[in-house]
Amino acid sequence: MLSLVTGACGFVGQAIVRRLLADGDTVRALALPNDPRRAELQSAGRLEILDADVTQPQTLTAPLAGVERVFHTAALVHGWHPWARYEAVNVGGTQNVARAAQAAGVRRFVHVSTSDVFGIPRRGEAIDEETVYAPWHEPYPDTKIAAEQWLWGFARQSGLAVSAIYPCWVYGPGDQAFFPSLADAIADGVMCFWHRHTHLYWAYVDNLADAVVLAGTHPAAVGNGYLVHDGEDGPTLQEVCARIAAVVGKRPPTLHLPYAVALGAAATAQVAWRTFRLRGAPLLLTNDVKSFGFQWHISNAKLCNELGWVPRVSIAQGMDAAIEYLRERRRSRAIS
Repeated sequence: MLSLVTGACGFVGQAIVRRLLADGDTVRALALPNDPRRAELQSAGRLEILDADVTQPQTLTAPLAGVERVFHTAALVHGWHPWARYEAVNVGGTQNVARAAQAAGVRRFVHVSTSDVFGIPRRGEAIDEETVYAPWHEPYPDTKIAAEQWLWGFARQSGLAVSAIYPCWVYGPGDQAFFPSLADAIADGVMCFWHRHTHLYWAYVDNLADAVVLAGTHPAAVGNGYLVHDGEDGPTLQEVCARIAAVVGKRPPTLHLPYAVALGAAATAQVAWRTFRLRGAPLLLTNDVKSFGFQWHISNAKLCNELGWVPRVSIAQGMDAAIEYLRERRRSRAIS
């Protein structure tokens, strides 16, 4: 089977490519020409790496010829970028890829979204796939909501067989953002918390790739979306930070700030950065304060019950692998 992966150089994209190749698929991996992680895609006889930009629809026609399944992971994720850039990549890019897929006669289209589309939980509220989309007033989650609303409408009109995947907090070997940014904050002595014992719903990257590929094959997945995490017995954010602190040779961070103080400080910093056009990004973003400022309750029952998905890597095994990867990454950086 010929499968295409957008955003193939990304953390999740690479995991999906590996899984598809292991399944025996021929894979077309779409990547920006200047993507620094391009070399990480291992060469294989059934892997073709093609230049493409999801914001440029003319670059998508040729790569989609003959493709049976599309796994759309390309997105601009958390960071400090203009809102218009998020709209161009997350909304416009999704529209461009979906239209090209429909024109090419693609049989299945799996859109990798985010659990963020379901909003910030009210006290005690459990999130599942029936939860109504709710904006964060942040560029990443809100543009992902807009992309998904458009995509479901397009699927109804065009007949494109769409499935959606909603990952929770993705981690594991290959992560160059989440755990490394925590490690840097701990090493610099600026890591703090604004919700005590925050319970996150961890999704090991290879388990996530299994769920994404399963959604591209299982007949029940057409027209449905699925939240993905590895279970409810994972470590808190503070516990993970304590393990990361051991890697960087620091004491585990313990400082707690009131949520309102953290949110206000982040908002003020963002205004200053925009007003004075400062380089780099603020130390703390309002999106991050919201992400780690609540006690979450998220169900993965639909994925397990409808598709029979079971995480093949336990949270304990996944955390060990992620911490070891972080240790090796920092050791390599120190040597170079």
